[in-house]
Amino acid sequence: MREVDDQQRHRLTRRGFLAGTIAAAVAAACSDSSEDATSSTAAPGSEPPDTSVTSTQAPTTTSPPPVTSDPFLLGVASGDPLPDSVILWTMLVPADGTLTDDIQVQWDVALDDAFTEVVATGTATAIAALGHSVHADASGLDPDTRYLFRFRVGEFTSPTGRTRTFAAPGTTPGRFTFAFSSCQNWEQGYYAAYRDLAEQADLDAFVFLGDYIYEYATGGYSDPRGRTTGQDFECVSLDQYRQRYALYRSDPLLQQAHAHAPWIITWDDHEVDNDYAGAISQDDDDMATFLERRAAAYQAWYEFMPVRLDAPTGPNFDIYRTFSHGDLVSFWVLDTRQYRADQQRNPAFVESIGEAVQVRDETLAASIEQSLLGTDQRAWLLDGVKQSAAVWDVLAQQVFMFGGNAVQGSDPPIVVVDTWDGYAAER
Repeated sequence: MREVDDQQRHRLTRRGFLAGTIAAAVAAACSDSSEDATSSTAAPGSEPPDTSVTSTQAPTTTSPPPVTSDPFLLGVASGDPLPDSVILWTMLVPADGTLTDDIQVQWDVALDDAFTEVVATGTATAIAALGHSVHADASGLDPDTRYLFRFRVGEFTSPTGRTRTFAAPGTTPGRFTFAFSSCQNWEQGYYAAYRDLAEQADLDAFVFLGDYIYEYATGGYSDPRGRTTGQDFECVSLDQYRQRYALYRSDPLLQQAHAHAPWIITWDDHEVDNDYAGAISQDDDDMATFLERRAAAYQAWYEFMPVRLDAPTGPNFDIYRTFSHGDLVSFWVLDTRQYRADQQRNPAFVESIGEAVQVRDETLAASIEQSLLGTDQRAWLLDGVKQSAAVWDVLAQQVFMFGGNAVQGSDPPIVVVDTWDGYAAER
């Protein structure tokens, strides 16, 4: 038993060293590119950086080699699968933190892990203004097929990832297996569940329902369990959000989960600020100031996620979207934060459990103006589900939808107002 414990401590020490190295590299990269990155979020309506993929684009840097140490410390991921394509993700974060310019990255998709049967290849740009993230749209693939993928830059090759395309419309596959999670607070324990996820050979997709990071300064949520972020700041700036994401992505089990199957991802509140509602922060900060923070948070989220979206150019970022595996299942990916009306603001039912639990204001909850989805997203969802040919329509969303009552028989009910219970008419 002593030998096992010593080995475990050794692994954790190495893990902590790796996380610290990655955080330092990200911080260095942020200081080099923060001016460009800030400008990319400052002007809503302006053109986003070019993230197009091409197999003929010439490299923008030649000699000396732009990358001199392993840049794939954050692993690889895939996401937003369609019948003929999938988004492949990585981020160049070499330990020496020396990257400044855009870098060309080669990607390959194959049917075997030795990459002897390559079926697609291309070149994507790791854009400095977007944290050297890569979002490659690997297209021309066969539907309902599993693939292997990797990235290459200079002499370095990334870890291999597994992904798959969804089935074509009009087909009805016999089965589909997916997993989901949310709320992966770094300081609330290790990601052991992701080890199990990575061992599921028949997993077709993974759905993440928000709170990928927690924005608090270390120890700001509750007593840490086993590890701390070591980041003594609440995330407000683009640099800070980047450092937080990089720390989370340094976790080897989370990396394994990302490399095991395509992810379909949405956000909740902690990617920006606890319990925020639209342009209203938890602490009622100046709205213009908070929207600057929201723009930084949305850009960082985009940089670290394998999503089929253009980069945001300000504090507004439409991420609700849908994915269908033939006619068997459709996922309706919702955003219940950006467009919502503010939560009701009444005294806490019991002060010790916090202001989130209140006696529901029935007049407010019955108003259609008390919306979680906003007018446009609600219309998109209702119209889409009405027209859906899927056997199963799955709402990939963030908060409890069922009706609850903290005190049985209480009328009005005592509810968590941040959930659908506070928006009963729309539910």
